[in-house]
Amino acid sequence: MDKTITVDQLAATDLGSINEIWLGATHTQLCLWRGERVFTHEMMSEGTHDQNVRRLCLQLVNLEDQAAVANVEVIVRERLKAMGREGEFYPAEEADTYQ
Repeated sequence: MDKTITVDQLAATDLGSINEIWLGATHTQLCLWRGERVFTHEMMSEGTHDQNVRRLCLQLVNLEDQAAVANVEVIVRERLKAMGREGEFYPAEEADTYQ
């Protein structure tokens, strides 16, 4: 389930249940942070492992504005650290190698 907010709303948004944080209006642009997810065997075999991912999309006017991206990153890092949340910033997407 995706939730889209503005950067101004970030300070008041609960990040406790968020699995991914994206920069942009949708989760197709730049992934800023991805928390560790635990998948069960049943979820993987049924293909439902991606259905319960909670994504937070942060609207930025210009993703090319490195200063704006850096500012958001600092805010997110501080919030997640204070909450004791772990994950990876700018996680690399693995290509589908299934042939």
